[in-house]
Amino acid sequence: MNTSVIEQYTAWRGHSPKTLTLLPASGSQRKYYRIEEENGNTLLGVYNDNAPENEAYLSFSKQFERQELPVPAILHVSPDPNVYFVQDLGDATLFSLLPTGAWGENPQAHPAYPLYEKVIAQLIRFQTADIQYDKVYPVANFDHVSMMWDLNYFKYFFLRLSGIEFSETRLEDDFRKLCTFLHESQQTGFLYRDFQSRNIMIYNNEPWFIDFQGGRKGPLGYDLASLLYDAKANLPVSLRKVLLEKYMERAGREIAHFDKAKFLSEFYACVLLRILQAMGTYGLRGLHERKDLFLKSIPYAVRNLNYLRTEKLLPFPLPELERILEKLAASPWASFSKPASEKLHVEIYSFSVRDTAAPLDPEHGGGFVFDCRFLPNPGRLPEYKNLTGRSPEVIHYLQNHVEVGEFLQNCLHLLKPAILNYIARGFEHLSVSFGCTGGQHRSVYCAETLAKLISQSFDVKVSVKHLVHPE
Repeated sequence: MNTSVIEQYTAWRGHSPKTLTLLPASGSQRKYYRIEEENGNTLLGVYNDNAPENEAYLSFSKQFERQELPVPAILHVSPDPNVYFVQDLGDATLFSLLPTGAWGENPQAHPAYPLYEKVIAQLIRFQTADIQYDKVYPVANFDHVSMMWDLNYFKYFFLRLSGIEFSETRLEDDFRKLCTFLHESQQTGFLYRDFQSRNIMIYNNEPWFIDFQGGRKGPLGYDLASLLYDAKANLPVSLRKVLLEKYMERAGREIAHFDKAKFLSEFYACVLLRILQAMGTYGLRGLHERKDLFLKSIPYAVRNLNYLRTEKLLPFPLPELERILEKLAASPWASFSKPASEKLHVEIYSFSVRDTAAPLDPEHGGGFVFDCRFLPNPGRLPEYKNLTGRSPEVIHYLQNHVEVGEFLQNCLHLLKPAILNYIARGFEHLSVSFGCTGGQHRSVYCAETLAKLISQSFDVKVSVKHLVHPE
């Protein structure tokens, strides 16, 4: 437990925290602690021993707050430069609300789509904000040198560790060509740097933004590329195209001298640069540090890179880099390396124990049925009564009860042998049902969450159907 956070909180508030919980680690070295106070309110204590990075975050945050951009409020900056305290926005991120597997035939009908439209509107507000860059870290401009850092990050932390053969001289030529092209861009604004779905919190059904400490000036297309080509978000091509058009339409109205043709010519160069930078992170955290979460992102990124190559979206010929992308697409790094079946369909249901019966498996009857009624019930609280288990507020409530997560992990543990057996025997259906009293909160949340857990472990079709609340 971090004693600095406890000490600084106690000095600020005059008493120790009621509870202090370390939140799951992300890709950065910062540590976030959820602090519960005596009155039941929560806030986050942040520990980061990189003081200049903290200064950059606090400087940007204060500027964004003054311009009414949705970022966590700074509650207290401690005398210790490594510790500060911010508003707690909960645990629901844009990524946590995305579908598992396919988005369906009409991605714009998914509940996450309106959130993406809101995110794009806020992105343009960030890009056009009046920003002072005096505390920026590590550099104030995403210039030629900064871009080369990112590309060399890919070269040394992914290519070198992955075993993919390449010509360093020819690859450096391609890198310089790409950096020169983007460095000459005249369409610049605030560049958030890591504008992806895990850094977008959903609070009161609105997007809020975190982890912008790496912000600087840069090309407009970079953050949009980060959002639309976020590897694990796995947005369908059709949705990316729609959102790209939405951005350009809005930017044409709200960004002075916005040139759509020029922006589009630079956008896919930004996509390429962003994915390669992310691949460097996956190599460092996954191949070097052996963190499984980052290894799982590699096939998604390889697929996105191959899409750029095969659809001829690269801005100009990059022969050595294209040769590397072709080799990657044919390598084991393109494999999702999960037990797979083109036949098996895992159908997950939520239902009301009071009003309906658990559905039988369509292939052979039966199936797994789990009773959620022993879990904490948000439906008993007035603020959640009219919501469902897909609502961010309910998700936040249930995620904060340890027994809910333990229950779902136990369900997954029971299901894994069955799924492996069904794949091996060529079965086409497996039914899993969750029942709670009204089929509205706990069963809906459990069905949605288990679908994501199964999709992380198996390459099979997974669908979710809510019998009481199908919306």
